[in-house]
Formats: sequence, structure tokens, C-alpha cells
Amino acid sequence: MKKKIVSFQGIDGAYSDLVCRKFYRTYKTLPCETFQKTLDAVSKGVANLALIPVENNIAGRVADMHLLLEKIELKIVAEHYHKVEHHLMSKKNVSLKNINKVYSHTHALSQCRANIEKLKLEPVNYIDTAGAAKFVRDSEDSDISAIASMLASEIYELRILKKNLQDRRDNITRFLVFSKSSPKINMDRKVITSIVFNTKNIPASLYKALGGFAENSINLTRLESFFVNKDFKQFSFIIDVESHPDNGSFKKALKVLKSFSSKFRILGFYEASKFRK
Repeated sequence: MKKKIVSFQGIDGAYSDLVCRKFYRTYKTLPCETFQKTLDAVSKGVANLALIPVENNIAGRVADMHLLLEKIELKIVAEHYHKVEHHLMSKKNVSLKNINKVYSHTHALSQCRANIEKLKLEPVNYIDTAGAAKFVRDSEDSDISAIASMLASEIYELRILKKNLQDRRDNITRFLVFSKSSPKINMDRKVITSIVFNTKNIPASLYKALGGFAENSINLTRLESFFVNKDFKQFSFIIDVESHPDNGSFKKALKVLKSFSSKFRILGFYEASKFRK
């Protein structure tokens, strides 16, 4: 039987790779160069699922993902939350007292800033965390280290100098999973529906568009806006709604939303992560 595949952005050992292996243990992982190529792998039938980080409770929204969400034809079929644990690592024969520089993605460096300063290390931006770990392994320098996942340290055979280097322990990243088709979910489950829409260019259009959710007692857990053109006059919005699309109250709220929207699309519906409960 052919093994199913889940694609992710980055190289082996990336946090997305770690999350793929955690939630899709029977799947083969497929590293991709960009978020677009990660999604294209599913569109082209190379992968069954694509896992993408969308937001972090410290760093905020993942850059450019909102633009991809607006354009893709794939469906969101699941969400996962993962506690990010940053570890300081180096070559196996190097000790912490010999380290002068630390390489990692800019978000990882910022999330470990206080501890990096305590250790008196020079932070150096790198394209991603797993790439930084690979760079340290391949480098001839012995005074460098990387901040990456435990998985990266295992893959690139690096020594953990300090576990949990992050300044805050509540560092959580939310991931969305994409597929060609929507799942079948019972209405008695807690369901999240994600929607992207543009409001009509009229006064209080956003207030009016979302009014139906308040009137029908439906909770919104996410509201994001972004520009859709260069004149800063037209906005798109992404919302997450706690309701199944077949729910009668949801249908009423959706009718109101559509009446004040110039563009509208349901990105997908999926069972709420246990993290929310």
C-alpha cells in the first residue's frame, strides 16, 4: 500500500516537519522550498496534505500566508497547535563556553533574545531554524551554534547545549492543514469555519457584515485584515467562526455577511483542535 504524503515548508528538522511527524505519524514527509510549493504539491497530486504555520502567539501572523489563503483552491481540513521549544545546539565536541555566535531564523532569535544576551552570544539571522542547524554541522567554525528543534539536533547530529532557550514558555504556533476535499464532520462536534471576504465600499460595511454573527450568537475567534491593492482603500478579511456550515444560525449569519461583501469564499471547515477546549 502506497504511503500517504504530507508536505511542509523547510528542510528536514524544521518545526513544521516536527509537527507533521507528531500528528501524521503514518505519513511520509515532503520538504518544500516555499509555502506556495508546499501547497502546489497537494494541488498537483504529489502530496495528500500540506501543513502550513499561520500564526504564533508571540510573533504574530506568518508573513504572506494571508495572501496565499485568499488565492488557493485547496480546502482547510484541520488545525493543530504546537508548543515551540527552542534548543541551543552545536557540534558534539564543542562546549557552551567556546560559543560566540548563534544562528537561527529571526523569529527564533527574537523569542530567545533575553537568554541570548545572558549567554553573551552574537545573534546571526539565518533563513530557517533547521537550515541553521545544518549550517553549524557543515561549518568548519567551532565557535558557532544554532537555535532549532530537538528533531533538528537528532537529524544533524548536534549536541544540545541548553534546552528550552525561549524567553517565554507559552510559545504556541497554530498550523493549518490543506487538502483537495473537505472532511465529513458531525454537527455535534465543535467545528471551525474559515472565511475570506471583501466588504463593499460603503460606510460601516464591516460592522454590518459581521452583525449577523452577533444576532445569531455565533462566536468569532479570529479577524484579520489585509490590503488587496496599492491604494490602501480595499481590504480583505479572514475570519474563523465557531460553527458548522450546515448550522441554521450560521446560514442566517452568512446571508448577512454575503449581502455586505463584494467577494466571499469559505476556505474550509474542520474540527476544532483540542487545544481550544
